[in-house]
Amino acid sequence: MAPYEALYGRRCQTPLCCYQDGENMIVGPEMVKQTTDKVKQIQARIKVAQDRQKSYADKRRRPLEFEAG
Repeated sequence: MAPYEALYGRRCQTPLCCYQDGENMIVGPEMVKQTTDKVKQIQARIKVAQDRQKSYADKRRRPLEFEAG
């Protein structure tokens, strides 16, 4: 049993493993390219969201000041 299946109680449904039990699937270069493009698109969207959150956090951050004694 795969870790994903053990955790969620169902088979993984990503494009890399979307086949049914007993069905052989040959991953062709077109599917690999589509998957790579989707991953790059997801990474770009995550980067935009992270940059947005960082700008919000940077505006509210105060510099730390320490005094001797």
